[in-house]
Amino acid sequence: MRRFLTLTLLVALLSLVLTYPITIVDDAGRLVTIDRKPERVVCAAPSTTKFLQYLGLEDRVVAVTNWDDFEAERIGDLFPLNLEKILSLEPDVVFTFGGFQLPEVPKLEQQGLTAVVLNANTVQQILNDLVLVGTIMGVPEKAKKLANDLQEYYLTVAKKAYNVPLDRRVKVVYLMDIPGPDVREVWTCGQGSYLNELITLAGGANIAAAFTGPNGFLPISLEYIVSENPDVLIVANYTPGAEEQIKEKISNHPILKSLKAVRNKRIYVYDGYMLSLPVPQLIAYIERFYNDFYGDRK
Repeated sequence: MRRFLTLTLLVALLSLVLTYPITIVDDAGRLVTIDRKPERVVCAAPSTTKFLQYLGLEDRVVAVTNWDDFEAERIGDLFPLNLEKILSLEPDVVFTFGGFQLPEVPKLEQQGLTAVVLNANTVQQILNDLVLVGTIMGVPEKAKKLANDLQEYYLTVAKKAYNVPLDRRVKVVYLMDIPGPDVREVWTCGQGSYLNELITLAGGANIAAAFTGPNGFLPISLEYIVSENPDVLIVANYTPGAEEQIKEKISNHPILKSLKAVRNKRIYVYDGYMLSLPVPQLIAYIERFYNDFYGDRK
């Protein structure tokens, strides 16, 4: 919250007279100077593109990676970055993700490029990054309003979820994919991940909340899932139109078919691409989760 207030104050000051250069702190804790209002942006990770789209600034995106669903020129893979290609595009700023992309940031800077790392792990950090990107791009007031609107929206849902008694909250597990019959573990979200927070804000009790891993994601055993016997399965889907096939595959899985969630047909399939991105658009999933968890409960 302190960081969000700091960013809000920063935006308030910048909005009075927004002149470049400006210096910001990105999600890697780096001081980055933006020399001029960015007109040409390279998004080196799909999550960064979503921030520009949410701000209505997609016309400034000149290139994205092969993993992006946005139509623009391609720079190739997420790692290693194609520095020669990026240089040829003459971007004013390159937005990157953290984690495995961090070693690429110094390489970009060595080529004289301005790089900004966006790596949100919580809902509040997503809102912070929205304000940060808006400030960098010269639209701080718009970004601030969008962030405030999103905060009011998700808090409205979270307040409803808060009223669900602890002993009546549904037990939830997130499956990043569907394990084969001979596989004994599956990746999920745990402590420190934005998805764990979304589940909690929607009133769910994540069975993996006590565990963590890189950015809060980790593998858990199918035996552990069975022992916890969740009420609800959240499953990522990466193939449009495959929702029913996924439900059928889980219902026939030799281990997962015994779960309460499967027996009660409480398998909810979501867009795996969106679930993998800590972006403003994902905050709407809090309400979707809540509705699937509790239906029309008041």
